[in-house]
Amino acid sequence: MLFTNSGNNQAISIPYNWNADYANGKNYAEYDLLTHKKNDFYLIQKNQVIRFGLFGQGMKLFFEMSDGSFNINGRRIEIEYIDDEDERTYHLTTNFENKDLITYKEAFTDFNNVQGIQKSNLKSINFGYKTTYTKEETQLFFQPVVSLPFEDSPFIEVKITSNKSMNGHLIFKSRGIEIERFYAPLEAYSAGQINWVIK
Repeated sequence: MLFTNSGNNQAISIPYNWNADYANGKNYAEYDLLTHKKNDFYLIQKNQVIRFGLFGQGMKLFFEMSDGSFNINGRRIEIEYIDDEDERTYHLTTNFENKDLITYKEAFTDFNNVQGIQKSNLKSINFGYKTTYTKEETQLFFQPVVSLPFEDSPFIEVKITSNKSMNGHLIFKSRGIEIERFYAPLEAYSAGQINWVIK
């Protein structure tokens, strides 16, 4: 398993590669670590995945499939939503529901009239998941995505949609200690989004 071993695997071809650690102790990376052959994201055995994320540049960034908590280079990051009106806490990253894996790259290409289209330039590499968090009559669609931009600070893009209107705060924690909170009222069936710079 790549994410829990002490080795420092180098990404191939680009600064960060995605990787899935499997329950049987094996892993499936974007590029085979021995042959450097590119693997297909859609062939990940999703029912076997226990961790998913990125590695490269001496870092490992992933989430635990079991509960959805993030591990950002050795530091556990958790996200909660507190409804101020009924004082309920929704532990979004302590969520044992199924999770759909997400990874994508943002790139741009310059164009000029003399040389035409130039080569693509990577802007960021991203990973995360989407899931539904259910607590009694409340359902929250939750999509956290860690973004690693090449010319800016890493951040987590959080999207939440609720089946009812709520007036509360979104809270970011590191190792169980609150780092930052944001006022985040939710309107029923309307998506809310925030980008939190990882601290």
